[in-house]
Amino acid sequence: MQLHIRGLLPIALLIASIALGASPPHPAGPPPEEAERESLRGLNGIEVRVEPLDSQIEQRGLSEGKIEQDIRQRLQKAGVKVLTERERLATPAAAILIVRVDTTHDRIGRFFYSTDLVLAQRVKLATPGAPEVSAVTWKKLGVISTVADDNVKHLADQVLRKVDQFIKDYLAVNPDKRNP
Repeated sequence: MQLHIRGLLPIALLIASIALGASPPHPAGPPPEEAERESLRGLNGIEVRVEPLDSQIEQRGLSEGKIEQDIRQRLQKAGVKVLTERERLATPAAAILIVRVDTTHDRIGRFFYSTDLVLAQRVKLATPGAPEVSAVTWKKLGVISTVADDNVKHLADQVLRKVDQFIKDYLAVNPDKRNP
């Protein structure tokens, strides 16, 4: 029995060393979610833009305008200042929250969909003389899901859940902006 265990020990050590050696390196900085949240610190406001919806979604009663209005109201109620395009471009960060709802109808009564929220803002690269560029600094990307074609309101609900996540992150680093 001891001979059998001794024979397994080198194999177990080899497996353990491979497993430890194959583990991904740990990043030196904060986790990505924390870095994204920190990118919201000090933002004075954001513009909201909803990308065009598929015409089949609009035919079922969901519109870009309605989604944008609901997002604006939710942000303002939480204390996040919503800017016009002109106001946004006059701010140092020029932050814009972009909402994308991608859908495909399967012709048997369902939509496949994904909802994404990304915040882009003006950043300056650390390289000397580098220009300012617009970059995504915060995001909540969706996974592909399905919804019955008579329940497209569910898509708006999914977008608003992601907006709530944005608000939570924004207020975590800007607590003075919170509405009482």
